[in-house]
Amino acid sequence: MQKNKRSIFSSVKVYFRYYRYTGLYSFILLNFLKVLGIILLILISAIIVNTFVIEIKEIPRFLINTFPFSIVLLFFLVSESILGMIPPDIFIFWVTEYNSFWLLVGLLGLVSYFGGINAYFIGRLIRLAPKLKERTEVYYNNHLKKIKKWGGVFIVIAAIFPIPYAIACSLSGIIKFPFKNLLWLGIFRIARFFLYAIIIFHAL
Repeated sequence: MQKNKRSIFSSVKVYFRYYRYTGLYSFILLNFLKVLGIILLILISAIIVNTFVIEIKEIPRFLINTFPFSIVLLFFLVSESILGMIPPDIFIFWVTEYNSFWLLVGLLGLVSYFGGINAYFIGRLIRLAPKLKERTEVYYNNHLKKIKKWGGVFIVIAAIFPIPYAIACSLSGIIKFPFKNLLWLGIFRIARFFLYAIIIFHAL
């Protein structure tokens, strides 16, 4: 029993040193600061818009009345499946005026989760086209290095922090990251929506 405890402690110590040496902790800190910056930007923007332009709650009402719910969800799924360049927080803001706000936040999280799965298999298809695979690897070399260094930890970071989750999943597909692991790690993506929804809900 004592040997097992020592073995676990030694393994944790090795991983801790490895992640520190490869810059994981500074990378997490940097992205955490980015999140704080985004939150501050949202708060300032909300105050300015609410004071000088229009009551902030009128914006999601306008979006609800203008765009069909199913079309927006489909657009969000496509975005989360391909590049994920549209911030998911915009869609969280969109559902703030619905009565079933938290249920819809969960739905957005699920859509993003399945978008990540789609992105993974897009990556597997890219792997079959050598030239496209090479271009993708060169273009996203920085992210690719991080996935190879940190594995699933980087996917969790992409799921929570402002890093395009779809790109992380596509690159995972290209390098044949275990699909079962991706499914489990994707749960952090759903949790992210609730976390950010709490922030946005209280900000408004």
